[in-house]
Amino acid sequence: MSIKNEIIQFSKSIGIEYIGFCGAEYTEDFIKRLNYSYLHNYNCEFQTTEIKKRINIKEYMKDAKTFISIALPYKTIEINKTKPYFSKSSLGKDYHIVVKNKLKLIENFLQNNYNAKTISFVDTSPMHDREIAYMSGIGFYGKNSTLITEKYGSYVFLGEILTNLYIEPSTPKPSLCGQCNKCITACPVGAIKEDYYIDANKCLSYITQKKDDLSEEEQEQLGLRIYGCDTCQDVCPFNKGVQISNIVDFLPEDWNININEEVFMNLSNSEFNKTFKTTSAGWRGKKVLQRNLVIAMGNSKKSIYLDILKSLNQNEYLEKYIKNAIKKLEVKE
Repeated sequence: MSIKNEIIQFSKSIGIEYIGFCGAEYTEDFIKRLNYSYLHNYNCEFQTTEIKKRINIKEYMKDAKTFISIALPYKTIEINKTKPYFSKSSLGKDYHIVVKNKLKLIENFLQNNYNAKTISFVDTSPMHDREIAYMSGIGFYGKNSTLITEKYGSYVFLGEILTNLYIEPSTPKPSLCGQCNKCITACPVGAIKEDYYIDANKCLSYITQKKDDLSEEEQEQLGLRIYGCDTCQDVCPFNKGVQISNIVDFLPEDWNININEEVFMNLSNSEFNKTFKTTSAGWRGKKVLQRNLVIAMGNSKKSIYLDILKSLNQNEYLEKYIKNAIKKLEVKE
């Protein structure tokens, strides 16, 4: 059995359905697209402005030969979006931990069986997870720049291992979007600027994470979102009828989907750390998430939130958001 097949077999034994391989270098086409994004200021503060850091793989491992990419499905439930909510990707246990743990098992397998050098990455490095997954044949690019798999659509988390082993590369999959533009027209803020390009500074997922002051327009655009945005994925035909993830870690707790607004706004740091901090939204901190909930209550058109909003301690950070939310709801009465 080849190294490639042995790795695939081991990965299946630890619950990984999607795994692929590609060379440890980016294509000229990708580098051109990356330059185009930077030229048009499509990148937000969370993305490095140094292209060299994103494409110079040898800086991480001089004798790197192969990327091993994996995808883990995360959709476990449908979300009630008639009330303030967290996106599907922020439910359950923080995916950085879940994906990293799977990658570590593969790393140990590679080191113990082939004496391989390995480094793993999950969404927090300059590495471009989606491009690596695309090159590794995990799925194809949607026009909203998500990676779409056959079985789980785009509801997957990605991670990769860089290794000095040569492993036969997988075959990339061409886009199947055709003339469909549903994700582009559905985006509430027009963040999908053209096929396969996202203006990350406009994307509502980014706005929910933005620490700086939000304008009244941005507050209105957030709707009922507390963290993240699913809109462009939810309208995608390839996400209709996808299989549900069987990864228990991604099952949400009740407090994660049935938000008690009053309790959430009065969480102690200790209570926050035991609950929402353990999700992928938790890194942003209690203050930003509470701000987003205040905004969501104001956008809800439900006057039942007035008593909660009026009872809040109007600290310097939340004051203007609370006042704006109250003003909106009082107008609706």
